[in-house]
Amino acid sequence: MDLVNGLTQQQEQKQILAPQQLASLSLLTLPLMDLQNRIEQEMAQNPVLEMNEDEPPAEESDPLPEDLPRNDPEEGEVPLDPNREDYEEHLDRILSSDDSAGDSSAEDRRQFMFDSIVAETSLQDELLDQLRFAEVSPEVRACAEYVIGSLDGDGFFQGTLPDAAQAADASIEDAEAALKLVQSFDPPGIAARDLKECLLLQTARLPERNEKLDILIRDHFDELARNKLPQIAAAMDISMDELNSLIRELRCLNPHPGHSAGSSNEPYILPEVTVVPDGDDFIIRENDRSSRGLSISPVYQKMLENPSLAASDKAYLRNKIEAGKALIHGLEHRKSTIRRIAELIVNTQYEFMKYGPRALKPMTMRQAADKLGLHETTVSRAVKGKYIQTPFGLFEFRYFFSGGFQSGEGEEVSAHSIRKMIRDFVDAEDRARPLSDSKLSQMLGEHGFDVARRTVAKYREELGIPSSQLRKAY
Repeated sequence: MDLVNGLTQQQEQKQILAPQQLASLSLLTLPLMDLQNRIEQEMAQNPVLEMNEDEPPAEESDPLPEDLPRNDPEEGEVPLDPNREDYEEHLDRILSSDDSAGDSSAEDRRQFMFDSIVAETSLQDELLDQLRFAEVSPEVRACAEYVIGSLDGDGFFQGTLPDAAQAADASIEDAEAALKLVQSFDPPGIAARDLKECLLLQTARLPERNEKLDILIRDHFDELARNKLPQIAAAMDISMDELNSLIRELRCLNPHPGHSAGSSNEPYILPEVTVVPDGDDFIIRENDRSSRGLSISPVYQKMLENPSLAASDKAYLRNKIEAGKALIHGLEHRKSTIRRIAELIVNTQYEFMKYGPRALKPMTMRQAADKLGLHETTVSRAVKGKYIQTPFGLFEFRYFFSGGFQSGEGEEVSAHSIRKMIRDFVDAEDRARPLSDSKLSQMLGEHGFDVARRTVAKYREELGIPSSQLRKAY
């Protein structure tokens, strides 16, 4: 078969978004804290953007003193441009001037604030503190630092010993010694590579070590997960009563040692809107004040009218002004879209706002898009990674979009409500006789909701609830 190289023409239609549309979509997907960082970056890069002084930024509870010196340009003076080569030198002169130093009381208050800040200690920090007192070689210490840095939120080691050795320019023997060292730290069970090793590390440090418990974990853990208790008792040559006693001891161990030390390190979440009760109604308060007061500097707009300004400078200014206008338009579009979605949620989920998650009604993004006259993908982008503060706590926007079920009496509940019921059933179960998926499905039916066993199993897994066999074993 002969292959022939050549050029061919092909005509096809493609939808291409304008730069302003792309910028608007990019802003729409950003969570509020990322949006604030984005605006700061844009203002640093675009000298024509300014924040009006009569509308201070959000959350500014301590306004600046009126006599604080300002760097506003005088009439006929060009404002300080971050793109100038001498920008940093000029800025240093302003910051180091005596006029902007402030009085001693302000400095004392500022120093008191910094001295009062308490840094949270993470799991890694606690382990590194223990490592400082260990008498080991520099190679083992470097490998141990790699191990500590490779722990997940549960405290399990997610790296490999060859990687630790390579990162520390050490031997495999040094990496093995480092792993054993970290595993000897508190909390017990830390730096294990799997659950079985995690539990064995804990049993090794019990005041009275039970060898039969070690055998149960080391040799019969998989059978235990499948609830094959008679087979385990026969293999270990012990009675069922003794086996149940071992299982009770096993349940006293911690499968998530990383949770018992340090902080959660969860990122701070800033809700887009806050829903506040107002009698029988609810008020929506926007937390996004990012575009309020943001405008194009009239000084730069006036400079375009200067006939002596070079053509290249005019082109530069026009480009920056257009970019600034696109940013402001995108911020207004983002705020309007999220506001409309929040209003729809509050109106649709009125019962939720009054009575909590059990009253959540089913609503899909397609239904929301149809009601708002938006595309479904626009709604999806707008709610991604964003939160709403309600009278019952902080919830992700996506929480309010799900399918649902209808009872025999016509009552509609969301899939989230069904999950909540499953969670409540499991929390109240007899641990010696955990509820199976079939039993959970039957209990939901008794409450009027026909939910298949497979669906119950799916929701249970999404909630992170082990099967009834595993719940009984552990």
